[in-house]
Amino acid sequence: MAIFQQSAICVDVTGGTDRPFIITFKSYIAGDAPVRIENLCEDLFLKLHQAECGQVALLSPHQAMLYTWDDPAKERKLMWNIYNNKGKGFLADFSQDGYGEEKVSFQSVKHSTLVATSSVTSKLSSTLKRLTPKSPEPCSSSSDDSESFELPENLAKTKKMRKDKVIVYWVSFMNGYQRVFALAQDERIAQQYRMMIDSERSNYEVYLSLSSMSLSVCVQTGVGVKELAYISVADSLPRWEVNVSNKWKQLAPDLTAWIEDKYQTEQKKCNLRDYIHIDLEKMQMTKPFFSELRRTYNPAVWLQLRKSDTYSYCHLKLQRFQIDNQLYEAVFPCVLYPAPLPGHLKSKDVKPCIEIVALKQYLPNLNQDIYKYVKVLVQEFCVNLDRGFVNYIFDILNHWKVEEKPAVRLRADLALIHMPLTILAIKSQTSAQKNVFFEYVHLSPLKLVLSLSSRGYTDTADSPSRSHYGIHKENRPKLFNSDLLEYLFNSWGSSLCDMKDVVIKMSYMELRQAPVPWAGLLEAASRHYWLQLVQQFYVLVLGLDVLGNPYSYIGDFSRTLKQYYEPCLGGTCARRLSRGSRDGAARLACCLADSSAALVETTPRVRPQRKRPGEEGSVVDNVPAAVLEGSRRSACGVALALTGLIARPTLDVCREATRAAQCPQLSWRGAEAGLRAAAERVSRLPARRRLPRHCPRAEGLRAYDACAARGAALLAQLSRGHYAASDGYIAHVHLARASLATLLLTTQHIFLVRGGGGGDGWHIEWVVKLDDLIDPPVVEGDKLILNIKQDEMVSYFSTDEKVIEISDSEVLQWLQTKIECALIHALEDKRCPAE
Repeated sequence: MAIFQQSAICVDVTGGTDRPFIITFKSYIAGDAPVRIENLCEDLFLKLHQAECGQVALLSPHQAMLYTWDDPAKERKLMWNIYNNKGKGFLADFSQDGYGEEKVSFQSVKHSTLVATSSVTSKLSSTLKRLTPKSPEPCSSSSDDSESFELPENLAKTKKMRKDKVIVYWVSFMNGYQRVFALAQDERIAQQYRMMIDSERSNYEVYLSLSSMSLSVCVQTGVGVKELAYISVADSLPRWEVNVSNKWKQLAPDLTAWIEDKYQTEQKKCNLRDYIHIDLEKMQMTKPFFSELRRTYNPAVWLQLRKSDTYSYCHLKLQRFQIDNQLYEAVFPCVLYPAPLPGHLKSKDVKPCIEIVALKQYLPNLNQDIYKYVKVLVQEFCVNLDRGFVNYIFDILNHWKVEEKPAVRLRADLALIHMPLTILAIKSQTSAQKNVFFEYVHLSPLKLVLSLSSRGYTDTADSPSRSHYGIHKENRPKLFNSDLLEYLFNSWGSSLCDMKDVVIKMSYMELRQAPVPWAGLLEAASRHYWLQLVQQFYVLVLGLDVLGNPYSYIGDFSRTLKQYYEPCLGGTCARRLSRGSRDGAARLACCLADSSAALVETTPRVRPQRKRPGEEGSVVDNVPAAVLEGSRRSACGVALALTGLIARPTLDVCREATRAAQCPQLSWRGAEAGLRAAAERVSRLPARRRLPRHCPRAEGLRAYDACAARGAALLAQLSRGHYAASDGYIAHVHLARASLATLLLTTQHIFLVRGGGGGDGWHIEWVVKLDDLIDPPVVEGDKLILNIKQDEMVSYFSTDEKVIEISDSEVLQWLQTKIECALIHALEDKRCPAE
């Protein structure tokens, strides 16, 4: 039997749930005790006890003690009170740096023959009652529990009691690796202790604000480069409000879009006939009534950094994070996006979808980083996954994964069996990491609205499974390129069924006084959320029966309610401080966060530079300005641009686009803003941020071209994508501003389409194969003539030529050049005729 020479031993228990328990014993070192309590009072004896525990510790004046939990399995709350008082006492909040005060009323009895007892610092349980008559020191109690005070019966009858009030100051701070909780009656002593946690003056401060940030993910397929996903962080919609009877009222979406369009173009005044007159310099509305205007705006990315000698503060806000599925055959155009607010909350209550606040202190003498406050708030998200998108993502990850033979993995597992327990304990030991310390960590609950679909791409040569595995495939048809995905997506029923709006909730995670490194914190967080996700996925998605409570990791229902709250109701600086607390570190974190929220609304912003029509990105091409202008402002161009918001434009959308194109006061940008605001009010309406990128097969990946993206989207919508599988987009032009007719040129055909004529929103009036053109196109005045070879069996056209009328000569010449280039390109794979 081993004999321990030390005065204490530390026991660390890790594991459980889905892995074995590991119990580690180690020698006690300085700082292992949860807290050191110092009684700096002159004549007050303190008693300390754990909440819901009967064992009590007595602390005499001017003495200190190392306290540990009597029952670690119970609630870890330490209560302090005046000796010989039966009240509930006060909570010793030593989880973070802080200070405060408590007003205590006490009753004293003065007797000259009484002799003060010696200082006592010990655990009191059954012997507490025997010690009571021998403790004649002045006793005190809280004002709420003054009647619970007890005195010996003989003293109560012969002596008079005097009631006084005293203020007890408490301070919580870190002394090296040890947490200290000190109580004092003298304010000067408490002030000296508070100097250890006073905030510091910052040396510099940095603010970063971005209106948008995006990332385009492209993959190589058998038919060329495709844009798979578009990851973006977008800003919030500007809110325009008018002051009516000292109350701010939000303007209608169409009026908001019109005013915002004028504001972005730096116009000083804007008038809508005789109905509405607005002065944007003075931010006033003069018609139909005089009132004050207000604009509220939140940028996409907002970052604040503040640095002092030892403190560092960071505050990050991501307004609207979104991942779009850019495949044309996608079932869900949007993969990940913030869920709309519940009906009982107003739009002004919209918070950033992701918000992070962190406050760190560096101690040079200990080479230690102490994170005083870390809080991450994640709002409710909608997750929509279909078969095609998941397959492509899994295929990308497979290329990064290092393949190992099964025998190698088996030998690695067998080696773990013969590994000594001491090595396993060292790997799992987290309390020995003293260089990083987290005082308070709060990770918000997660709420996901999950939708799954086994559809998502056509079974063509560009599917990831074909391009990855080639011709070596199993005889049975496989929907996925992974057996795991095949099992998961087919476990809830038929491969053609969809599952929509499955709500998964995961409780929040809090750590206090945790000496763990960043890697340990990330591992604990991933386990916390992953276990809950898997258990609910079994029950809600797969529909499997699990023995016992499938939500056992969260706890019973009463405990679950305490560990979960709606993310939209949370805040990054909603920390509850004790009464009277003036913690410097907490004040720095909370005040900075509150001021930053106001700063976003009050700081003047530089308006974006106005771009000329067609000046989108840095695409260099010989496209005439009229073509670009028509693509953006014509009725058909507006409808195509809005396909980022509405998947398939119907006849009503095209009519609204025509109205927007014919209205001189409202450009397509304003129409987009108005429809975007209306779309966000509709519950769970997925919306792409922009159209998928067009990647020509000959040129590959290049800078994003909005005009080409609209043309490629038009090609993908013709005949439900029938022509998109074989043709490649080259160019398109709108024949008239107020018309829905559009000429589309591809690598194999020439289309004349009109919006609002079919089930998919676009009707093909006529189509000509490039192989059927007898001669190159001829320009005669404002007409472009196409000579077409007639079919001997069936006559598709009434005449042998097609006439395209375009009033702009520059556009006419450009279109003729494009058709000639398409004819030359179509002859590359053709055989030369024999002479």
